[in-house]
Amino acid sequence: MREADGTIAAGLHGWTWGGTGSRLLVAAETEAVRRGCHQMHLDTHSYQAPAFYRRLGYDVIGELPGWPGNDTRIFLRKTLA
Repeated sequence: MREADGTIAAGLHGWTWGGTGSRLLVAAETEAVRRGCHQMHLDTHSYQAPAFYRRLGYDVIGELPGWPGNDTRIFLRKTLA
């Protein structure tokens, strides 16, 4: 992702960790559509950002309780336009 002046503001290589925000996710979705993809998959943990991803249109497709510890790993998917 580049700023209006062309400087690089952010990038993406399939995996992100913490605090990247919706702007980067929307850019990834846009690029995925440009490449002909029909859906996005991602995962998070119960203590991280599941509500954030749900607000952006992702649906929970699976959960792995007890990983790590007493938390749950949550798998999500979104159908792209």
